[in-house]
Amino acid sequence: MAGESDEPISGESERASVTTSASDGQSVGDIVERIQSLEDDGESGGILLDQLSEVEDKLLAFGRALGGDPETVADLPFTEEANTDGMPEPLYVRHDAEMLNQVTSWLLQEQHIGLVSHYGTGKTAFREIVRRDLGEHDDFLVAVLDNPRETTPRKLYATVLTTARAAGYEFEQRDYWQTRDGIPWATDDAKEAAREVVEAVRADGKTLLLVVDEIEVLSDEILSTLQVAGDAGVRLFLMGTPEGKQRVANLRGTLDSRLRYYEGIDPFDPTDIAEYIARSFAYFRDKPYTGQAPELFTEAAIRDIHERTDGIPREVRIECRELFTRAAFVWARTGQSIDRIKVTPELRHRRFGMGT
Repeated sequence: MAGESDEPISGESERASVTTSASDGQSVGDIVERIQSLEDDGESGGILLDQLSEVEDKLLAFGRALGGDPETVADLPFTEEANTDGMPEPLYVRHDAEMLNQVTSWLLQEQHIGLVSHYGTGKTAFREIVRRDLGEHDDFLVAVLDNPRETTPRKLYATVLTTARAAGYEFEQRDYWQTRDGIPWATDDAKEAAREVVEAVRADGKTLLLVVDEIEVLSDEILSTLQVAGDAGVRLFLMGTPEGKQRVANLRGTLDSRLRYYEGIDPFDPTDIAEYIARSFAYFRDKPYTGQAPELFTEAAIRDIHERTDGIPREVRIECRELFTRAAFVWARTGQSIDRIKVTPELRHRRFGMGT
């Protein structure tokens, strides 16, 4: 087929060359996630896994042809996750300048902050930005409460104490009857120890910020504990859905009244999606983003992604990953040069076989 035409290969051409289903009810993005899951689990062997290995080789080869150096499918564009250390925050939140400006001003004013938005709009990504960027700032100690659904009051205080200790702030252990892993065993003792170290932090003119995601899953007991921590001088940064905000108001109105809320992270518009794609490829190649145009994806594909996702960042990422993977299969099956492969809206309707 190579050399038959100078037209780009996309969802509208070479249709007959790829005709079988990837898998009943599965998208090719599902296959990528399955590969990642199997790699994490250390599974190997068997016909299915051999087939998945072949698919992975094709995806990685496509990534290398595009100028990257991926070792696993998790290194490919649009597979970045909010909780990775290298997560490139401009891909998610730089488009909402109003949110960034407002939240930054509240942080400087030492306000308790509530960030409220629907699932998939970028709250968790922003949590990681706060963790990383403010964690490198001399005036902030950033504690992040992981697994909020499974936390206890003692775990919450332990999170504060562990963060303070990493910054050189210790409580007097001899003042407490029993400790475990350097944290008072009794919850009341942990609370007092946390109060002690927060006072020392504040005396040095610094802020200990406690970041808590998924406020919609917190119990009344934990909400009460957060209020106590706030009274002790911890600055609170709570994130969740509108339902979570309402739940806080219903269960712990006094805490709700102390929060300054920012509601609704802006979705991506088509221009933001184009920038996200361009930044993703730059990040994939370990290159700086300098305003370059998006690659691989046509303008029509970008508009289609926006219409299908309403600009919700998480959904945009999933759509981009799906189309990127389909483009990789077209490239592998047709043998065309990489510069002839284009992502169009029609590409999502093609069906792919796993074999060569």
